[in-house]
Amino acid sequence: MKREYDLCGLICPLSKIKATELIDNLNVGESAEIILGDADSLKSVAQELKTRGIKPAFKQDGEDRFVLTITR
Repeated sequence: MKREYDLCGLICPLSKIKATELIDNLNVGESAEIILGDADSLKSVAQELKTRGIKPAFKQDGEDRFVLTITR
């Protein structure tokens, strides 16, 4: 089961804080799709995931919509 979290309305660093919370609350084997609305948020969330050893699937959906799919 994949959950979707739309964080487009948040800007960095709030988007990173919220995304980190969501990731920490995922159970092993669970997936989440995190949608971000700006490049700064994308960079900071991607960096946080890298620090945790998580490689997200990434897709850009339009000019200002970035979708990260994470599996814990």
